[in-house]
Amino acid sequence: MASTSSAATVRADLIRWCERVESRDRREAPPTPTLWNREKIGKDVALARELHLAGGAVRKRVTHAPSPSGDAVAVIPGHAWEVSFHVVAYAVRPDAVDAPREGEGETGETDETDARVPSRARLILSTRADVGGGCGAPHRLILDDRSDGERESSNTAEAAGPTRRERRRPLPSRDDETDARTSPSSPATTTTSAAVYPGQLCVTGLELALASMAIGERCVVRVQPTYAYLHPRARPPPRGVDVEDDIWLDVESVRASARATRIRIDATRTRTDGARGRTGDDEDGDPQGPPPVVHKTVTREGEGWESPRPPFEIVLELVGRACAPGGTNAEEGPNASVFAPRTRVRCVSGDGTLPAPLSAAVDTMRVGERSSVWCEPGAYLEDVVVCGRRVPAAGVAAGVEFELALESMVHVRDVFGDGVVFKRREKEGAGEFPADCPVHDCTCRVHFSVRVLPSSGFISGFSTHETNDTAGKVVYDTRALAPGGGHPLEFQLGCGTLPEALETSFRLAVPGEVARVILNDATHPRHGYVGEDQPGASAVFAALAELAKETCPKQTVALEFVAELVGFDRPVNWHRASLSAMLDEARKLKDEGNELLAGGKLALARSKYEKTVRNLEGLRGLDPAEHEAVYHLRRKTTLNLAAALQRSGEHADAIARLEKLLDEDPDDAKALWRRSVSFLATHEHARARSDLSRCAEIDPSTAEEVRAQLRRVDQREIEGVARERAVAERALG
Repeated sequence: MASTSSAATVRADLIRWCERVESRDRREAPPTPTLWNREKIGKDVALARELHLAGGAVRKRVTHAPSPSGDAVAVIPGHAWEVSFHVVAYAVRPDAVDAPREGEGETGETDETDARVPSRARLILSTRADVGGGCGAPHRLILDDRSDGERESSNTAEAAGPTRRERRRPLPSRDDETDARTSPSSPATTTTSAAVYPGQLCVTGLELALASMAIGERCVVRVQPTYAYLHPRARPPPRGVDVEDDIWLDVESVRASARATRIRIDATRTRTDGARGRTGDDEDGDPQGPPPVVHKTVTREGEGWESPRPPFEIVLELVGRACAPGGTNAEEGPNASVFAPRTRVRCVSGDGTLPAPLSAAVDTMRVGERSSVWCEPGAYLEDVVVCGRRVPAAGVAAGVEFELALESMVHVRDVFGDGVVFKRREKEGAGEFPADCPVHDCTCRVHFSVRVLPSSGFISGFSTHETNDTAGKVVYDTRALAPGGGHPLEFQLGCGTLPEALETSFRLAVPGEVARVILNDATHPRHGYVGEDQPGASAVFAALAELAKETCPKQTVALEFVAELVGFDRPVNWHRASLSAMLDEARKLKDEGNELLAGGKLALARSKYEKTVRNLEGLRGLDPAEHEAVYHLRRKTTLNLAAALQRSGEHADAIARLEKLLDEDPDDAKALWRRSVSFLATHEHARARSDLSRCAEIDPSTAEEVRAQLRRVDQREIEGVARERAVAERALG
């Protein structure tokens, strides 16, 4: 009786000790410092080093080796290869392992027990049709795919949040263990209740084992927790598996390919409808895992360099198949696994027509490219809809594969990124984007017409009025200004001649290109017409006033421009042109800024001056005479820039610009005068007097103006002191 109570006391103390240990947060290894000049090693050497560091934590025993025919050599996949493999996975509690753990026995030696799975192992997953009712289709993994670790870094941090006690199963009692061992109905190997997919088993230990396996080889791999679910780059363990369980894997390498690449999926792609896949929380309230793994293999290269991106309009051909055992389904025919037959799809990139994995893959293709896209199996496929067809259960369990061919794409741009201005290319021009576009200020020759339309339907594209060319009426057309189609309108970019929406669209066009530009808000204070002197402004304002009488005054109206870039004068190349040509270009920009400043267009004038100063400051390798010419032009432009900043009320920026000039020439009377103006505006009266006095010393011809300005400084200071005294008296009563 005493021995029984003593055993119960010991067991109770053991349980309390286990609970205290389990409630602690799992300790993390301290960060390892990385030297900036550390030796750079190759991927293969890094893999060998990782295998060496793993030691006994990843044990492998070959159960079937491929038999090479003739002089053939077994193929071992290299870095970044895609490996297809079958796997049967088991989870084993640490106290139920029959084989010695790491540190027991000689390092590097394998024991006979390594070739068989412990009797108390729990089956997690099987891809083999003859074991555990698997799907029969091999899984795929890209070796040493570091993007996987980057993609799951946030997920790993989230998974590390709960304590170890919350991540472990309840400690079974001795009676439960006894019942489990003695019950005649309890099988030696039990399965978990929740669905588990192969992607959840792609632990670091499995990747290391596959990297050292030849194609056709089969082996049993034992992975201890440090290279399983306790590894920093590990996914969260599947339900029913503890992070401290040993993972036993029966792995067979089927085939390998060096042409596959991993597709990164932005999390924002999977936040809307079912066509993009289920995200957020699942039915039990548990957070969903990271975005699915998608591999792309190019079968035919495309042309050009641009890939689709929202909101480009694309046309592609696709075929969707559920991955069949062995890659084909010979018994039922080659098309038995097809769930989405060959279809031609027209859509907008990122609009949800294609599921998220497929849309991400399409956005990496070029026109004319053909690719095969594989999506890993998982519950997210249950809600995926492709061309009105859902993925079958076989595809959810085994994964799906799409054959894609990108036939064409139409450039559609959100010009400013605020959803107000959209540009759609209607006719291709001559040249390459953006090398042949008038990105810098230059003379352009264009044609354009304007229509006034209701803005509904243009917020996210051109679908509403795409085929309705009679909606609204053309209120202005440069071709109607003169007989015979009219001469092109010639204007200078950066001078505010045209609305900003239209001018920026011309900057993004190549010669000969025709584009349709939609301004969703015709009265937008920045992107629309801002003055009567702009071409077409009077006609547009009259049409808007007439439309306001006919409809609700608060209704938003859109403008549609059909714009053609006829040509432009290429600006000076500041990397290759002669100094005289660059100085002529700089003088031209400065003169344009002077005209804008005189016309009160301060922002445009400032932009011209800043571009000129930036170009002149970038010149190097000048002789003394050339340096003198560049300095004088830069000084004049900087003084004008300071004047524009002062008129805009940006005195701090003006002072900074002038101080750069005074650092080079402290006796610059004009710079001192301009700086005194800003000091006066910022109530720094003493510094203003100092600059004015210095200015009169350097240039005696300014003495009379300096005296008048000093009187103005004194008056401003007296007025300021009076205002401060009045405020203080009111505050103190």
